Amino acid sequence: MMKKIIKKINKAGLLDTIENIIEHRMFQPVAIAIVTSFIVFNALFYVKGFIADRKEFAEQKKASRPIKITITEGGKVIDFNEMQIVEHRVKNGDTLLKYLIATGSSEADVFAILAEMKKIYDPKNITVGDSVVVKYKLKINYDDNGTETKNVVIGEVKVIPSPEIEITVARSDDGTYKAKEVKQHLTSAIVKYSGEINNGLYVDGVNAGISPTSMMNMIGLYAYDIDFQRDLQQGDKFEMLVESFYTDSGRKVRDGSVLYSSLTLKGRTIEIYEHKVNGNVEYFDGKGNSVKKSLLRTPVNGARISSGFGFRKHPILGYSKLHKGIDFAAPSGTPIFAAGNGTIIFMGRHGGYGNFVKIKHTSEYETQYGHASAFSKKFRVGSKVKQGDVVAYVGSTGRSTGPHLHFEILYRGNAINPASVKSVSGIKLAGAELIRFNATKEKIDGYRKKTPNEIKR
Repeated sequence: MMKKIIKKINKAGLLDTIENIIEHRMFQPVAIAIVTSFIVFNALFYVKGFIADRKEFAEQKKASRPIKITITEGGKVIDFNEMQIVEHRVKNGDTLLKYLIATGSSEADVFAILAEMKKIYDPKNITVGDSVVVKYKLKINYDDNGTETKNVVIGEVKVIPSPEIEITVARSDDGTYKAKEVKQHLTSAIVKYSGEINNGLYVDGVNAGISPTSMMNMIGLYAYDIDFQRDLQQGDKFEMLVESFYTDSGRKVRDGSVLYSSLTLKGRTIEIYEHKVNGNVEYFDGKGNSVKKSLLRTPVNGARISSGFGFRKHPILGYSKLHKGIDFAAPSGTPIFAAGNGTIIFMGRHGGYGNFVKIKHTSEYETQYGHASAFSKKFRVGSKVKQGDVVAYVGSTGRSTGPHLHFEILYRGNAINPASVKSVSGIKLAGAELIRFNATKEKIDGYRKKTPNEIKR
C-alpha cells in the first residue's frame, strides 16, 4: 500500500522536490513532519477508498443474486417463485395508480387494491417524498407459437406517508385484498447536541445530527437578537437539547420540541428555554423574559447582508443616495416573514421597490419589504398578520441587481437603521408563573448534565 502511495506522489512530480527540502538542514525537522503527515493522510485516504470499494462490491453481489425460477413441461411456463420488490420515492405528478399499472398487474387487481386502501387511507393523499413499496410475483406463459404472456400478481402494497405510519394492502389466499394501518411504537428521548461553528450555524448543526427543522426553529428564535452575518464568528459554539423520537429498532424518525438552545459568541452565552404558558409553548431567556420581541431583526432565513443602512453609491442610478434599509441577499423564492404583528396597508407594485409590502405595527412603527418575486396568496391589503407569517417571497423586481430583500423600518414615518432598533420583549414572567418557569429551567438543566441521555417514556 505504501509503495502505491509513493508511486502516486512520484507521478505528481513531488518526490524530487520533497527530497531536496529534506536535504536542506534548516528545513529538515519541519520538512520531515510535513512529509510524514502527508503520507499518513494519503494512507488513510487509500484505506477509506479500499473499504468503500469492498462495500460497493458486496452490494453489487447481493443485488445480482439469481432469482429462483421453475420451468414447467416443455418450457412453456416460467414461474418466478420469489417476490419481486420495487420501492418508489414519490415524485411530483406521480400516483399510486401509475405505480401499480406499471407492474403489469391486471386492472381488476389494481382497482381492488385502491378500493381496499381507500377504506383507511385515500391513495390520492400520497405526496412528494413518500415511500411506496410494491411486492409482486411474475409468471411468463408461452403458447405453441412462442407468443409471450406475462401474468403479474401483486402480493402486497405498502404506502409510508410518515415515519410513524405504514398503510399495507396484502393479498389473501382467496385472491382478495385486505388493508391495515400499522403505527410504529416510538420512544421519546432527550438528546443533547453540541458543536463548534466553522461552516455556518445551520450546516454545522445538521452535521452534528440535529434535524433541519429543529435547526431552522433555533435560527428563528435567535433572529430577534442576532445578526447572523456579523455576530457569528468561526469557533463560536452551540448546544441544543431536543426531544427526539425513535422506533423500537433504534432508528430516529423525527425531532420534536427544542427544549433548550444556547449560542456562545465571543465568550458571551445566550440561552433559550422552552416553557408552556396557558398551554402554549413559549421560549424565554434564563431570567424569564420572552425571546420573542416586537420586531424581527432578520425577516428572512439563511440570508446574508449585502448592503447596510446609510449613504452609498446606488448600483443602478450611479450616484450617492441614502439607503433607507438593509438588503438581505437570498435565493429567489425564499420566504419573507412579517417582522411583527400588524396590518398590511400596502401590497402591490411600487416604483423602484418592485413588488412591495408595507405593514403597520403600532402608531409609531411600520416595516417595508421590497423587490419580492411574489406575494403570499393568504393575505391582502387590510389583512392582520402575526410575527413570522410569510407575506411574500424574495425576488429581483423593480430597481434591483439580483435577488434580495430590501427591508426598512419606519419610526413615525422616517426610515431608521433596522440594526439599531431595540425591540421590546413580548412576555416577562413574574410571580407564580416565574416560579413555574424556574422549576422547568431546573429540570432542563438536569437533562443537560446527564450522560447518557435520559429516556423520557
